[in-house]
Amino acid sequence: MSERRVALVAVDSRWQDPKGTFYSFSYGAEKLRASLRTAEDLSDVEILLLDLRSGESDEFFERIRDFRPTLVGLSTYIWSLEIFADLTERLRAHDPSIVIVAGGAGARRSVLDLAPHRAFRDRLDAVVAGEGEEIIRELVREHQTPGWQSRVAGLDIPTRGLWRKSPPAERPELDDFASPYQLDLAPRAKTGYIETFRGCPIHCAFCQWGDQKSDRVHSAEYLERHLEGIRRSEALNIFFLDAAFNLSPRGFRALVEAESHVHALADKTVHGHLYPTYLTDEHLAFFDTVGQIQVSVGIQSFDKEVLRRMSRPFDIERFQSVLKRMRGRLDVDLELIFGLPGDNPASFRRTLETALELGNSVKVFRCLVLPDALIEHREKFAIDFDPRTFELRSAEGWTAEDLEREWEPVVRLASQGGNPILNPDWVGWVIDRGDVATKEESPPSVRSVASLLDDQRMDQLRRELDRVVGSWTLLDVGRERGALAVELQGPDGAVTLLVVRIDRPERSFVTRDGLAYSHRGPVLAQSARGLKRVIDVLHADMQRLVGAPAELELST
Repeated sequence: MSERRVALVAVDSRWQDPKGTFYSFSYGAEKLRASLRTAEDLSDVEILLLDLRSGESDEFFERIRDFRPTLVGLSTYIWSLEIFADLTERLRAHDPSIVIVAGGAGARRSVLDLAPHRAFRDRLDAVVAGEGEEIIRELVREHQTPGWQSRVAGLDIPTRGLWRKSPPAERPELDDFASPYQLDLAPRAKTGYIETFRGCPIHCAFCQWGDQKSDRVHSAEYLERHLEGIRRSEALNIFFLDAAFNLSPRGFRALVEAESHVHALADKTVHGHLYPTYLTDEHLAFFDTVGQIQVSVGIQSFDKEVLRRMSRPFDIERFQSVLKRMRGRLDVDLELIFGLPGDNPASFRRTLETALELGNSVKVFRCLVLPDALIEHREKFAIDFDPRTFELRSAEGWTAEDLEREWEPVVRLASQGGNPILNPDWVGWVIDRGDVATKEESPPSVRSVASLLDDQRMDQLRRELDRVVGSWTLLDVGRERGALAVELQGPDGAVTLLVVRIDRPERSFVTRDGLAYSHRGPVLAQSARGLKRVIDVLHADMQRLVGAPAELELST
């Protein structure tokens, strides 16, 4: 048998986390590696997994060249298309015999046929548009023998714009493939990932879940082994990959049963999506058992006609009723889409006003025209988009001028909110409404001053702030949910400055010397400079305090 060497390549997502506590990795690539590791007839296969955050192909190419693969698998997303285009050009020039296959959410004919991506398409031997756990095994078994493209099921095969298909692949049983956590392959001390079911029962036009069915779930036994592996990996926090916590009753019940035996989530911050009109007391009871729950609700729009045209079933009146049950138990993070085709500026402004009334925090995403989603509806909604960034340029209800004009006040509003996140394609902020939910009846208390900084040091800092800044007053220093919490009185009101340790640069209000500073409370544009000067004064003390994680319980 010829030597088989497989390089699995991913570009890590560029999620901008204001607290610096989201440590992502390519779970999809790790799942493929786990699938190969558990196939008995593939025990001889050498595997290199590259999961990098680099925006250049140099490091990928050099490490792949030195590894000498026979097969390269690309975990392709819209943010990695140009990197992989350059990488494949260099690989083809270096060794034309390497088999190169692309999979992932960006590996679609509708994407690869766009003008900027055709050269990348023409350097691929095959594209996997579906689930890859079984297909990667077959690719490794067959890729060195003539005619392999016709024998491996589930492939789209590009030939300079002419596509053909191999036989269709069967949908695998989810429990048949071990997770990287069960095999102790997942990176340690990163964000942990959990999938309880696959697909989505709701097929919204704007969503990349597309038409995937949601009839397959992991068993409680599988999830129990997965949770045990997450605990061994010392995951810092947990992100659920499911379309929502409550869109698969069977998947949710299996999770509850598994966690009742393992208790891996009891001290973790857990983030996932929630479909609020299906919320039950069963879900709320489970959320009470985890360390901290952060739920995002993909509202997208409060305009019933817009939602209808997007094939988005949503009972707005029921949502407002359910929201009352969530108050005091869950923080409600509302997600909106700016520029949704069929919407319009006036309707979006009404949606934003409603979100500000109902939510604890808001995220507004510029509309992206994604494969398996709005790309398939371009003609229906008169969509024009940038084929490199996939950002909407214009559509029914929105001119290019509308999108430019209406985005500016959204960014301005976000910059004035708590914990502002300001990215080119999305913004988010905390609404200072005085009723942010916690697991306790009242907000988490801040430890007394003397337990973190003694009275003498507090007085020194107050005098220094008065001399350097003048309009800011230091009230207290304590801890809150895994972060240092500095209570301040600013010119616009009470502000909490949150400080966490990070191991790489992340977007936040300020990052400095391995610390990320974010804030909750009103900081208007003219006050932001003063807050940065406050950080200048406090930074040395924050470094010293964060340097004692055991005392401050800074694990997240």
